[in-house]
Amino acid sequence: MKINTLKMKKKLKDFKCNDNYLEVFKRHTPDGSDAFFKGIFSSLTSVYGFINYKTAKDDILELLESKISSEYKMNPFYEVWINDMANICKCFCSFLTEQRISFWIGSKRGCKRYHVDLVAFRLLVTYAGQGTEILPNHAANRTAFLKGMPNNKIVKNKSAIRYLNRWDIAIFKGGNKSILHRTPNSALFDGSSILMRLDKASFLEDIKKINVI
Repeated sequence: MKINTLKMKKKLKDFKCNDNYLEVFKRHTPDGSDAFFKGIFSSLTSVYGFINYKTAKDDILELLESKISSEYKMNPFYEVWINDMANICKCFCSFLTEQRISFWIGSKRGCKRYHVDLVAFRLLVTYAGQGTEILPNHAANRTAFLKGMPNNKIVKNKSAIRYLNRWDIAIFKGGNKSILHRTPNSALFDGSSILMRLDKASFLEDIKKINVI
């Protein structure tokens, strides 16, 4: 899967400056992906670490070394997938003007309630299963959300709900005005999807500090 990095960098530069809270880069799902991911769901529950711009591919390979069996590492699609993640990581590093970012990938997704991300920027790619559920502002009761009410009170118009497609690259601006989103019901807790999440390196650094304490 090739990425037009020049086009992506141009759109991301514009996104950083405009008033939009979500930018989506549409892509098609490559042949052979469904069968490949079906075989690694159970072994890829949650993997996280730091990815460096200069060594992105090697860093990802190291993180997945003990998680993916030899059978699937020998599959030609494994190389396609690794290269795709590495290229996206490098684009995100450039976007953030950072040399290192936080990386998470896994099949254990549990963000049941609509929420906003309290980070400056977050990148998501769903490689398998249903993509992230998006609730546009015009269809959301933001007051109900702020009061901590359940999803059925937050949604004003169910027909407006949409989902990110598999392999699409989505970048969110975080903060209180960000677009509400959640893990779709089809992907909650059952390990039937694979999501990649990228953040600034400080996101993972802060988590590690909390865990130490």
